[in-house]
Amino acid sequence: MKAGYFITATDTGVGKTIVTAALLRGFIKKGFKVGAMKVIETGCLDKDGILLPSDGMFLRDMAEMSESLDLITPIQFENPVSPLVASRLENVKIEIEKIFKAFEVLKKKYEYLFIEGIGGLMVPIYEEKKRKSFYFVRDLIKDLELPVIIVTRPTLGTINHTLLTIEALRIKKISIRGFIINFSEPPKNDIAEKTNPNILKEILDIPLLGVFPYLSELTKDKIGETALAHLKIEELIEG
Repeated sequence: MKAGYFITATDTGVGKTIVTAALLRGFIKKGFKVGAMKVIETGCLDKDGILLPSDGMFLRDMAEMSESLDLITPIQFENPVSPLVASRLENVKIEIEKIFKAFEVLKKKYEYLFIEGIGGLMVPIYEEKKRKSFYFVRDLIKDLELPVIIVTRPTLGTINHTLLTIEALRIKKISIRGFIINFSEPPKNDIAEKTNPNILKEILDIPLLGVFPYLSELTKDKIGETALAHLKIEELIEG
């Protein structure tokens, strides 16, 4: 593996999966072999007793991977809540080692790996009972030792959420590669959307890696072409 990136967001529903897919397709169009992980997915569809992680399946397709979903999404739950709550509801212990083992396998096969998290940084994964503390998404990023790409919204509230996300990463001394503003919904063209991108650029001391527009067509070609047009793929290739 030449490089890996962990894709996190300021909140749930910001569009991490679409941005991760865009990065995958952008790198593929540049001729690189890329892999993806959606390390934990809740809200999976139960089909005859088998859980189907829709985000993991989507990323596997976008990356054109042949590996099993157990490698791409090592931890899966049916209930659409945090991993901590889902594990309690479903009475299934979270084996965090599955993520690290899958990561070690995949990084030997691909030039670049894009790892998508679940929700924001402070989503609880499991309780460390011996320490009487909790293990959060932020802790997983720290243990994987990957730089972070933050996905944020263009809408009202994004300045506060983005700054808090950056602060939470820096407390743990986690490297931040940059941020991407994603239109996960059709633009409202209100004053917040018009001013937030420039304000974020002005306030933040990390690179803006692009503003990704809303897409109604989620084909490989469309996502890849949009990624090359709107994201700074070359900067990420350079590491």
